[in-house]
Amino acid sequence: MDPTLISIIMIVCFLALMAAGVPVFAALGVAGIVGILLLQGTRGLGAVPGVIYDRLGNFTLVAVPLFILMGEVIFVTGVGSDIYTAAGRWLNRFRGGLSMASVAASAVFGAMCGVSVAGAASIGSFAIPEMLKRGYEKSLATGCVAAAGALSLLIPPSVAFILYGVVADESVGKLFIGGIVPGVILALMMMAYIWTICKVRPYLAPASKENVTWKMRFASLARIWPSLVLIFLVLGSIYFGIATPTEAAAVGCAGSLALGLYRKTLNWKTFRRIFRETAVNSGMIILILTSALLFGYVLTLLMLPQQLAELVGKTNLPTWAVLSCIMALLILMGMFMDIVSVILISTPILLPIVTTLGYNTLWFGIVMCITCEIAVITPPVGLNLYVIKGISPSHISLEDIIRGAAPFVLVEIVCLAIFVSYPPLSLWLPGKMY
Repeated sequence: MDPTLISIIMIVCFLALMAAGVPVFAALGVAGIVGILLLQGTRGLGAVPGVIYDRLGNFTLVAVPLFILMGEVIFVTGVGSDIYTAAGRWLNRFRGGLSMASVAASAVFGAMCGVSVAGAASIGSFAIPEMLKRGYEKSLATGCVAAAGALSLLIPPSVAFILYGVVADESVGKLFIGGIVPGVILALMMMAYIWTICKVRPYLAPASKENVTWKMRFASLARIWPSLVLIFLVLGSIYFGIATPTEAAAVGCAGSLALGLYRKTLNWKTFRRIFRETAVNSGMIILILTSALLFGYVLTLLMLPQQLAELVGKTNLPTWAVLSCIMALLILMGMFMDIVSVILISTPILLPIVTTLGYNTLWFGIVMCITCEIAVITPPVGLNLYVIKGISPSHISLEDIIRGAAPFVLVEIVCLAIFVSYPPLSLWLPGKMY
């Protein structure tokens, strides 16, 4: 059978199963098996276990459950509230300071937790009620937390970077360090937007009447210094070449457990919940990864990525037009699928096109994560929107949250355009690694 026809049958089969409500991992696996049977018959199935085992036998993948465990422990320690308090006191002089503090706290929390849902839930659980109590407009109070929670996808340690690195055969350590500059710039852009919009529309965020002294500001920093040390241990050990990402993940796990014991927030009940959540989330990711590897293996046999890259080369479209189509496709996929699935499905297909255009695979991984940030706050399946709805007071509707998050989508698109237009900006820091 013609390889192009087999590719079309596989993709249609996958989309049909997804539309029928079949889980992503099962839809990918069934579509991959259908492709093998059409291409090689039953004899082709014999190579599948070897291919999957070879790709899953990657030491870097051990970092996935370790960083998820680290994030779960950090979530229950309550350190997020201390970070938010410190940020709120230092930004108290600005109109919209609590919203800006939500962004800053999410950025710091993201450096300890690689899952955006945990960041949004942790910061939002106390930031949203506090902002509403101070008279903030509900769309701003919820939208800023939904958008800032997605910073965990970009600011290391990010599970998204680990999965991209495994599929694209790229250095996870360099991806981690490469995400720092874009993450900081995006956080600053979000804060700048909040300051600007609150200046233009003062009713969105009343000026703070609380008198915060310098003593109170420095006292708030004393509560978060263990968190800053933990961030330095994880990222610093990678940057200076002391540890691999997996070894740094183990250091982060040990540090987060020590922090939890120090703050006396861990007991047998919380331990059980932490390990259960870690096992469930890690198992879900590995299942999707396994099916995606099978799906990608069949597409490679069919030469579909190479054919797409060759087709793009023949169209003579401007580079910016091709990149715009790629980013639009990623956002569209993220509107209907979780980010793990988007990365694992799209990377094997899009990477040959990007390399054909002459771009660095490290750079593409960074801009892909920026694009995925946009997707997690874009309906209908923007996961952060539903997380914020779940932790918000009952009088706040999903429409309020979407309305508040929509301007941040534009901010992230501007940030994406900056890093797409000037790749060295995201590659500078990884180039300085030891």
